[in-house]
Order: sequence, then C-alpha cells, then structure tokens
Amino acid sequence: MDTAAPAAARALPRRSSLLALLALLVVGLAAVLLHSSPTPLGTDAPADVFSAGRAATHIEAVSAEPRVLGTPSHSAAREYLVGELEGLGWRTSVKSGVGWYSPTDGATQRGARVHNIVALYPGTDPTGTVVLAAHYDTVRGSPGAADDGIGIGTVLEAARAITTGPAPRNDVMVLMTDGEEEGLLGSHMFTQTRSPSLGPTVVLNHEARGNAGVPVTFRITDPNGALIEALAHAPGASADSLTQLGFELLPNDTDFKHFADAGFHAYDTAIAGGSAYYHSPLDTPDRLSRESLQQMGDTTLTVARELVESDLTTLDSGGEEVVTAAAWGLIHYPRWLEIALTALFVLGVGWLVVARIRRGDATYWNIATATGVSAVAVGFAAFAAWLPWWIAMRIAPGMASPVTSEPFRPGVYQLAAVLAATGVLVTAYLWARARIPAASFVVGAFVLMALTAVIALPFVGIASVLVLPALPALAGIQIARFLTDRPPLPVIVVAVGAVPAAVLLVPAVVMSFDAGLMFGAPLAGVFVAVLFSLTLMLWEAVLPSPTMRLGHVSVTQMAGTTALASVLVVALVAGYLNRDGATEPRQELLWYALDSDLDAAIWASPDSPRSEWSRALLIDPASPLPAEFPWRADEATAHGPAPVAPLQAPEVEVLDDTSAGGARELRLRLSSPRGANAVGLWVDSTTATVHGATVDGHRAEPADNFGFRFWAAGSEGVEVTLTLSVLEDRVGLRIIDLSDDLSVVPGYEPPTDQVVMTPTVVVTRSLRI
Repeated sequence: MDTAAPAAARALPRRSSLLALLALLVVGLAAVLLHSSPTPLGTDAPADVFSAGRAATHIEAVSAEPRVLGTPSHSAAREYLVGELEGLGWRTSVKSGVGWYSPTDGATQRGARVHNIVALYPGTDPTGTVVLAAHYDTVRGSPGAADDGIGIGTVLEAARAITTGPAPRNDVMVLMTDGEEEGLLGSHMFTQTRSPSLGPTVVLNHEARGNAGVPVTFRITDPNGALIEALAHAPGASADSLTQLGFELLPNDTDFKHFADAGFHAYDTAIAGGSAYYHSPLDTPDRLSRESLQQMGDTTLTVARELVESDLTTLDSGGEEVVTAAAWGLIHYPRWLEIALTALFVLGVGWLVVARIRRGDATYWNIATATGVSAVAVGFAAFAAWLPWWIAMRIAPGMASPVTSEPFRPGVYQLAAVLAATGVLVTAYLWARARIPAASFVVGAFVLMALTAVIALPFVGIASVLVLPALPALAGIQIARFLTDRPPLPVIVVAVGAVPAAVLLVPAVVMSFDAGLMFGAPLAGVFVAVLFSLTLMLWEAVLPSPTMRLGHVSVTQMAGTTALASVLVVALVAGYLNRDGATEPRQELLWYALDSDLDAAIWASPDSPRSEWSRALLIDPASPLPAEFPWRADEATAHGPAPVAPLQAPEVEVLDDTSAGGARELRLRLSSPRGANAVGLWVDSTTATVHGATVDGHRAEPADNFGFRFWAAGSEGVEVTLTLSVLEDRVGLRIIDLSDDLSVVPGYEPPTDQVVMTPTVVVTRSLRI
C-alpha cells in the first residue's frame, strides 16, 4: 500500500476489508428483498382485506380487448364497472361531457366526449372526500391489464373492502376517469365541473408504466406532511422525494396533474417494472404481476381507511416533508431537518478536511484535485452504465419496445450497467491513486458530495439522498482513525458506518432501473459511485497498489481490461437471452395513411424499422409527412408505399358562413362515414389565422397553426366554430379521421412473430372554403 495513505487506511487489513465489503453487499441485497412485494391473496381471503385474486377478476373482465374511446369494448367496460359499483351499494352515475387538452407549445389540441364513472359512499360525519381514482380507457391496440387495469382492480377491490366495515366518517368516492391516454381528458372535465359539496378532497390516483415492480408513490401534493404520515402506516409503501423531482422533468403526465391543479390533495402511485409491456398488445391479465397488484392494493386500502377517519380540514397544516423508502418502511422528516442535516454534513466534511491536512495526510491542492477527479469519475460511471444498452440498441434495436426502449429481459443489461460503472470507478481510482495520496482521494469524494448537497438544496430530496448515507459513513471514518492500533476495529467501525449506505443505496440502484435502461441506468451509475465513495477506505485496502505491474501491464490497465471484458461477456449473455424468438414477440409501430385527394396511400411509423418485415414496408428515408399526419407535421417519419384501401373520406358540412368587419366565422360539422374513432381538423396558416374556436361546445385555444383531434364523435360527428382573420379568399382546411384496424388495408398480413403497437389508420382530405 502507498506510504502516503492515511493511518486509518494503512491499518485496514485486506482480508477483513474484503469481508466487510461482501457483508455490506449482502446487507444491501437483503434490503432489496425486503422491498419486494407480498404474497398475493386468493379469492378466499377474508372479506375485510385486499385480495389480488378478487381484484384480478375485474381486470380480466375489462381487459379482453383494448378500451379505446368510442369503441364497443370501451362502452362494455364502462357498463361492467358501473354494474360492479352499483352491486356494492354505492351511488353510481356516469358524468358525460367534453374533456380538452391544449398543449402549451401550440401543438395539436385534443378533445373527446368522455364518460367518467363516479360512485359515492356517504360518510357519517364528513369533513371532506377521499377519492379512489384510476382511468379505464387504453391506447390503441393494448388491452391495458396494467395500464390501467391494475388501477381499476385496486380501486374496485379497495372499495369492496371499505364497505365490509363500519360506515366511514368521510365521504368516499370512486372515480374512473375516461380519456386519460389522449391527454388527461376525463380528469380535466371532472375538475372543471366538480361539485363544491366535495369539500376538502384527497385523491389516491393509480397508474402503471409496466406490468410489475414495487408500486411507488412518486408524487404527493404539498403540503405533504399529513399525507406522508398516512402513507407511512401502510405496509410496504414506497415513496421518495427524488422521484417526484425526476418525474417533473419528464414529458409524461397522469390525471394527478389536474387533481393537483384543482387544489386537491393527491397521491400518484404506479408500477414501472416490466415496461417493455407498456402500451403493448402483450399487456394482458396473465402477464400482470399479482404481487404488484397485492402490494398496490394493500397500500391503497390502508391509506384510504386512515384518511376516511381523519379530519381532512387539517391536511393543509401538514407542512412540507422529505421522504425516502427504507427496508423497514418510510423515512420522513420536515424539510427544515434536511437543511439542518446538510449543514451538519458540510461541517463534518470541513472537519475531515482540516483534520487530514493538520495530520499531513493531505493538502488543499491534492484535495481539490481529488474532488475534480471524483466528479469526472462519477460522470464517466453514469455514462458507462448507460453505454451497454445504447450499444445493444444500435446492434439489435428489435430487442427494445418502441415505446419505452426496454427489452423483455432487462436484468442482465442492468447487471452490465452496474459492472460498467464499478469498473470505471475502480480504474479511475487506481489511475488517480498513482498521482494523488489515498487520504486526499477519500476527502475529495466527501467534498464533492458536500458541494453537491449544498448546490442541490433548493430541490427537495436530492441532498437527503447524499446526506442520509454519507453522515454515518463520515462518522465511521472519523472514529476509525483513533483505532488504528486496535485491528480489526477500524474495519468494523468503517463497515458499520457504511451500513446505512448499503441499506439505502443498493435498493436505490435496483429501483433506478424502473425508469428504464436509457434513463435509469445512468442514475444507477451515480448511486454506484456514491456507494463506492462511501466505502472507499475499504476498497483502498482491498485493491492492489496502483504501482504494481504484471510484466509491462500496470494494475490500472488490468483493472480496465477486466472490467471491459466483464461488461462484454454480460452484454453478450443479455443479447442471447433477448434474441429474436427467445422472448415474447418483438414489437413494431405501424401506421397507414390514405390521402383521398390523391388516391394514394403509405405505410408509416414514428419509429425506425426494427425487422425485415417492417423494412420491407418502410422503404423510403424518414421525412416529415404533414399531409398524412398533420399532428406531427415537423417530425421525421419512416414510410413506404401502401395499397389503396376502399375507405370513405371524412366529411365536412358547412352549417354557417358569415363575414363582418374583416373577420369570418365558419360553423362546420365534421363526421366520419366509416365510423372512425376520431376526427381532426387543421387550418392552413397561410390562408387564415384562428382567433377563436369551439369544438362540440368547448372553447379551444386560438393559435397561428390551429388544429385538433377529437375522439368519440359518434355517427353524428362534431360541430366546430372558427373565428378567422382571412389571408386569402378561401380558407384551407386539412381533415382526417382515425381508426385502429389495419386489416382494412388490402393484402395486409400481420407479422407472425411480432406484434403491432398502436395500430393506426388515417384517411385525409383537403378542401378550401
């Protein structure tokens, strides 16, 4: 070992340190297992508990076919859900109206005639309303057993269990929203037309981005103190302030958005494992994890029962708390304590810096250099964790879901990510150790964490991710330096100080992958780097001296080569396990567009071809197709020629056309003679500017490039009113209708070994009025 190493590091025996690292790994993996889901209960479970078996019967009943807006299966699912709730004795009704979504970036707006299912179980002395929410529609082509069948099953079974006990204090509502997949349309309508009799309201919203995994409450409205306290009483509940921050950075959203914007208190809970099945024809009831269903149901029922007996008028006084999940339950504390713990950690790191410099183990320059090297190493670790799957995607893109970019069997790629990050860290450390004393590197790693915690302090939860595991590890290192003459006590003290890091960070590494390999793997690499930094004194004792050589090869080169070889082997194994034919059928996106003006048609896909089958259809270079797909006019789309299907074009009837004062008002009726699920209209911005618009009586946002898609218009169509300033004599319009049955295309043969996601058939026409 290098003579410049600190006394504490010199005193750590190699064998004891290796055993300590292995023990910490075992502790971390045990914490992962404790996070795992409970055994699902069957249909014979006691009436007052949640049963995944009973919940699954509801999922099976509604998930035989996709529940797309305006389809018979969508209506049948609604009738089933209404019947079940009425059978439980709840006051059940269907609230119908128009839901609308106007993107802030001026993109195509979306609307639909939606039908929310609302059922009420009156309380004895209500202080407000507890709402159990899920959505019952699906995307095209997916039966939606997870998205959002798991929410449907959870809500219905929890509602049944609530009715088995004494009448609740607060009102309880079941809300099955419609049109979530097309822009949160049902929740928009519900919040816009809600009854003031709801009083203080708390919503438990249920979602899925996969078909397995631990249900995570990834968003909670503020003030969240009372809500987190209720959640903490649920066995197996999982929540983390960091997930809320991360989700806010993504373009995805759920009905939670409208609940929060309406001033409701709300939880957003979802599963995200198995995301290759998300929005897929393979999202079937037999593939949904019963363990995940049981855990989501246990959490929902526990929280709901606590809230229905609480004084909901006090929720606003709950304060702001930070929360993270541990093996034994939720850790939560006031926001001010996160700030205080961060300050304590910064002081502790400052003490470590001063102590090491006074002892002559480090210098300010070496610590500054080590801090910079540590930052670079963390960045490279995150990049290395992401790289194996990125390379795999370049070699065999068909392995991944075109929606989530996830393979069916991601576990081996996850292992490759962890190995790659660890390999980079070990290699970087050995390289740096030949140039920087070990003591400086240990201190530099802590300085980097302290700086990061301070910089991240305005964002709730990030500092805690570092401080909670780092404070005990820092204490262990400081105590160990006083025990250098009493081996193996220093090893024991350092290892004990690192136990919280293992308990918190190993599960964090595993759960990061629920965000997918493209996004979760880099985050997992960062968590691996933090854990490596907090156990650096043990690694220092285990790793060989950086000056060691084997012939002409340095130990640093050996470490890098070994790490690279390990990652390649694991990646090859992962590729073999995910090879074509070894997993569930691979998935493709395929659309069809018929231009009725030109009597020409194309195959298209927003994704690149992933197989010989799709490459034979999509033979032309990707390019924007604004005439065929006006809602994605500027986005490149793979495409190729297709047979012309005998499909009727959408119709436009002019109901009224008036002009006054330089403005023109058009009242139109759009309809689909072929009974398509959706119709759409776009105004040619070179011919007119839209200053006002209503669609089916709902006010749409005016825009320079105005356009919308409207679902479930029915045989009667939808009425549209446009107020325009005209730039030419006649206004140019682009009209579409949209359905999802590709079998209407002559000669279409679905692939025998693949499945098509979100199948789309679009018929377009242009006219000038």
